[in-house]
Amino acid sequence: MQNIDQIYLYMKEEIERQAANEENAILEEVKALEEEAYSSMKKEAERDADLKLKQEVEEMSSQAASEISEIHTDRTKKLIKKRDEYVNKVFNEAKEELIEFSKSNEYMPFMKAKIEKVADTFKDTDAILYIKEDDLSLKDELLKALGYDIEVKASDDIEIGGIMIEDLKNALIVDETLDFALKNQKEWFNKNSGLIIR
Repeated sequence: MQNIDQIYLYMKEEIERQAANEENAILEEVKALEEEAYSSMKKEAERDADLKLKQEVEEMSSQAASEISEIHTDRTKKLIKKRDEYVNKVFNEAKEELIEFSKSNEYMPFMKAKIEKVADTFKDTDAILYIKEDDLSLKDELLKALGYDIEVKASDDIEIGGIMIEDLKNALIVDETLDFALKNQKEWFNKNSGLIIR
């Protein structure tokens, strides 16, 4: 169990480290874009101000505001795209690491721990244990860890690994899949990472 905690801790630290690096890169890119836009508009405004009347200067200011808005919109779109690329890259790498974990020797103890954690909840119910297709070979070991027989099915919703148990009588589902954990981690990361574009 300590190895699993270490894996999750490592994942969290790695995601936070990568997020911090990528956040700094985004902030530097934003600063450079703002300085470049400001410098360009300032030079153009100074040239035109010497040559044009007050009315033309006001017209130019209106146009400059429109350009700034357009540049800001374009910059925001680029930053959002870049942020999404970084987040997807980080979580795709995390997914690959979890898939590798599901092929390791530590996976079966992880699965047994998940089964034992929820075993009492489903003891006297009409329940189905869902696992990924590749884990059907573990069926007997998982039922042994559960301590009683229930129906075991492969689920297309489980791509990485873990278990999901559905209580058909009480409409209760316990999702202990790595897929669900990664999805929740990504949602948490999106809300708390500080990579908000304004």
